[in-house]
Amino acid sequence: MVSSAPHSVLMFDQHCSRVNGRRVRLTTSRPIPTPPEQFGDLDRWLASFTSWERQVPLAKDRRSLSPDRCRDLLERASICSGRSPVIQVAGTKGKGSTVLWMESLLRIRSVPCAATLSPHLQSIVERIRIDGAELTEQAILQGLRKLHPFLIDSSDPSSVPPTFFDLWIALFAQQASEAGDRWWLLEVGLGGPLDSTGAIPHDVGVLTTIDLDHQAILGDTIDQIAAEKARIATAGKPMVIAQGPGNDCAFDVARRRGSLPFIVSEDSRIPGHIQSPQRLNASCALAALESNPDQPPWSANEIYLAAQQLELPGRLERIDGQFPLLLDGAHTPRSLQIFADEFARYRSSSAGALLIGMLADKDLRSNLSALTRLQPAPEMMAVTPPSHRGLPAAELASILEQLGFECHFEEHPEQGLEWLMKKAADGEPTAATGSMFLAGWVRQHWPQRDRQASC
Repeated sequence: MVSSAPHSVLMFDQHCSRVNGRRVRLTTSRPIPTPPEQFGDLDRWLASFTSWERQVPLAKDRRSLSPDRCRDLLERASICSGRSPVIQVAGTKGKGSTVLWMESLLRIRSVPCAATLSPHLQSIVERIRIDGAELTEQAILQGLRKLHPFLIDSSDPSSVPPTFFDLWIALFAQQASEAGDRWWLLEVGLGGPLDSTGAIPHDVGVLTTIDLDHQAILGDTIDQIAAEKARIATAGKPMVIAQGPGNDCAFDVARRRGSLPFIVSEDSRIPGHIQSPQRLNASCALAALESNPDQPPWSANEIYLAAQQLELPGRLERIDGQFPLLLDGAHTPRSLQIFADEFARYRSSSAGALLIGMLADKDLRSNLSALTRLQPAPEMMAVTPPSHRGLPAAELASILEQLGFECHFEEHPEQGLEWLMKKAADGEPTAATGSMFLAGWVRQHWPQRDRQASC
C-alpha cells in the first residue's frame, strides 16, 4: 500500500560557495517536477536524477553511494516486501541471466514472481517484470506519479534526492507489492552493498561470476571485487557463490558476515544442450530457489521446460532473418574470451566481420586482447556506443590495431551498422559485441527477425 502525502515536493541541492573568504556548504531547494503525462518525455524528467555512473568521475569522498536514500524513500511511501521471498543477485557477469533463469523456473510451476533487471537493452520498460511480462509504459508513469510526493523528505533541508537507481528500485517495489504475494528477484546494478537493491532485505544472496570491471569503484583485482560484492551477505541467510575466480575470497567474506555461504558448480540436472556460461548461471538459480524450504527440488524435465521458454537478449544471442547475426554485450576479459570462442564456432572457416564499441572506463587493451584468439582475424569496424561514456571510435580502432587487428572506424553506429549489413549481404558471418549500450542499439535497429539466445 502507498499512503497519501502532500503534492509539493522540493529537491534540495547542496553546493559549496565562499562566504567572507571561507568555503561553506549551502543548501538551496528547487521543485521536483511531476512525472510527465507522455512516456516519450520520461527521459528528460529522469535526467535530473543522478546515477552512479555519472558520479564515477567525482572524488570518492564526494560520491554518495548507498542504499539509504532508497530505504528512506520506501519507508516514506510505506512500501515493503512483506512475506514475499527476496533473492538479491550480485556479480560481474551472469546476474541478469541468473535472474531470468529463476523467473523461468518459477513460472514453470506457476509461482508468481517479480524481477528487476539492470541495465536495459532497448527500453527502460525491460527493467521491471511481473510474472515474465514487462511493465507497460502507462504503469510506469502512474507508478512514478504515486511515488512523486515521497521523493524528498521536505521537512529535512539535508535530505538528498534519490538517484535514478533509487527511484527505479522503489518503483519496482511499489509495483511488486501491489501485484500481491510473489517472489522478488533483484539484480544488483553495480557493486553490492552500496547498490539501491540493498534497501530491500533479502532472504537469499547470490554472487555470480566475478571479472575485472568498474575497478575505479570496486577494486583492482578479482579478489578485491569479489570481496566487495560479497558484502551483500546477510547474517543467518544463505549465500550462493558461483564457482570461479574469487570464490574463496567471497566465501570468507560471507562467512565472516555471519551468512550461510556455499559454492555452486555446474548442476548435473542442466540439459546437455545448455552451453557455458549459462550452465553455471542456471545452477546458481536453482541453488538460490531451492534454498527456500517451501520449494522441492526442480526435476530435470522442469529445468528443460524452463530453458525452452527462456529468452536471454543480448547474451550470445543468435539473430536469424534476412541477415543472421551473433549479438553479445561482452566487455570484460572473460566475457570477451567466451564471445571469441562462440564467434569462432559461429563463423566456421570464414574470417567474418565484427562490429565493436566499448565504453571509455574499461581496461581496454587488457580486455580486448581476448579477441586475439580469433584466427584468422575478422574484419573489424569500431563505432562509438550511444552513451556519454562511449569511447571514440578512432581511439578504439587504434587500440585494436596495436593488438594486430585491421580495424575501420565510424563515429556513428548507423554507419557501422550499414557496413555490417553489407558484409552480411555478401555472405560473411557477422557479429556485434562490446558495450551493452551498443548491443541494445544494434538489437533495436537490425532488420526484423527471429531471435534465439545461445544457451
